[in-house]
Amino acid sequence: LGDLTGLDGSKLSGAGTQVRFVKYVPVQRSKSEVDWSATIDQVSSGKEVSGDRNPDVVGDPLEEGSSVDVPAYAAQPLWFTFHIPKTAKPGTYTGTVKVNADGRTQSTYPLTIEVADASVPDPKDYSFFFDVWAQPETMAKNAGVKLWSDEHWKLIDKYDRDLASRGQKVINTTIVDNPWHHQWSLGTRESQTATPYTSMVGWAWNGKTFSFDFSRWDKYVETARRAGLGPDIGAFSMLAFQDQEHLTYTDTSTGKTVYENVDLGGDRWRQAWGAFLPAFEKHVKAKGWLDHTWLSFDERPIDTMTVVKNFVHEVAPAFDNRISVAGSINTEGVASNLSVDWGGIDAMTKEKVEERRKAGKITTFYVYGSPAHPNTLSYSPAVESRMLPWISAQRDLDGFLRWSYNSWTSDPFNQPVHIFTQGDEYLVYPGKDGPMSSIRWEQLKEGIEDYELIAQLRKKDGGTDSDALTEALTTATRNLDGRTKDVNDIETARAAVVRGLTS
Repeated sequence: LGDLTGLDGSKLSGAGTQVRFVKYVPVQRSKSEVDWSATIDQVSSGKEVSGDRNPDVVGDPLEEGSSVDVPAYAAQPLWFTFHIPKTAKPGTYTGTVKVNADGRTQSTYPLTIEVADASVPDPKDYSFFFDVWAQPETMAKNAGVKLWSDEHWKLIDKYDRDLASRGQKVINTTIVDNPWHHQWSLGTRESQTATPYTSMVGWAWNGKTFSFDFSRWDKYVETARRAGLGPDIGAFSMLAFQDQEHLTYTDTSTGKTVYENVDLGGDRWRQAWGAFLPAFEKHVKAKGWLDHTWLSFDERPIDTMTVVKNFVHEVAPAFDNRISVAGSINTEGVASNLSVDWGGIDAMTKEKVEERRKAGKITTFYVYGSPAHPNTLSYSPAVESRMLPWISAQRDLDGFLRWSYNSWTSDPFNQPVHIFTQGDEYLVYPGKDGPMSSIRWEQLKEGIEDYELIAQLRKKDGGTDSDALTEALTTATRNLDGRTKDVNDIETARAAVVRGLTS
């Protein structure tokens, strides 16, 4: 790809264009389809799933490289990402794309790019509150490096920078071992991720008191902040995820790790968290992070959250307004940062969102293995990932949350499913030396950029939505099922937003 030339001779450098090869991964059914989540048949139209059912495959990972082997009679899609500098002159630019095979030019394709007189801010300045949960343990495991080694920290930095490129607002951390330990329907107790999370905080018990080592937790936060993440910090979690409450700590008298079941609100639970919370408050205050630290919870019911809220107020009231929940709208009164599940999104009215915003509260939404549409599953129509931030904008929400950025199996390219619907467990893939993007991840980024343009237009119009913007938002979100959606809806809506900004 050479330089592109404008009508007045202006240039766009072809060197700023990223070309990646779409890889195919097999389509695999999940255990969750049997119980509660969307099934392949509900999500897929078959149009984006090709093959002979032995197995079916779907194009999703985007592999970087200068070349790729393409078997005879096979199709190889290319994915172009054009990085247009803010200094580029508006106008029409033309150029060519040349595809070579075995050193010979096989085909030449014309290329036209329209550059508008508008730009999105740098990701660190995005208004969109984007929150996906990264898992450092799988980064190490899939790269074959030792957990928390120097090589692992270098990997963490690369994944952090990828998250920062999307404007990720939260550095999600663990303050206990395996916060997503799960009590399954068959009676087993194990992590919901293929590789369990570990605690970034060391817990120790000497027979009389608990003590805490925050050194790894500090390093994780500092590494992420250097990469451009934050400023918020999520601390998972005082409550177990769908499991018996428990503590994991080192018994200093024996040096052994102890896993102890406790009762929510019971004496031992109160002793442990009554020691942790004041120590944690003192620590983050000393680091200057108190105002950015959230006590984070995942899908805990309101009665449970009420116990926690009251206890936090009792022992560490500095966190009274620093509770973050991904879950039911019933927890609205507890959570200053609430990401409401798709099932409750209609109950989160614009009036309620605005009331929360005036009180300094954050309101987003999330999807997971459900609904079937819209979603970011491996075989979800790609337009749905692009549409999700438009849904946030249309409903006047602050952003979007997705529970898993990279909770892979040991080989996601050949065994893509652990438990949940394919793609529910990750948005990127493990590359050779860092993250490998996906069609879903790229389209989500496009949608976030659209949201930023909408935010600029609202500011220009004094905080109210013009008729043209209202129509654009309606057009972009009028059909949530990507199987039958006209993908031009998004492009038409974006063009209307750009016209509003440039007129």
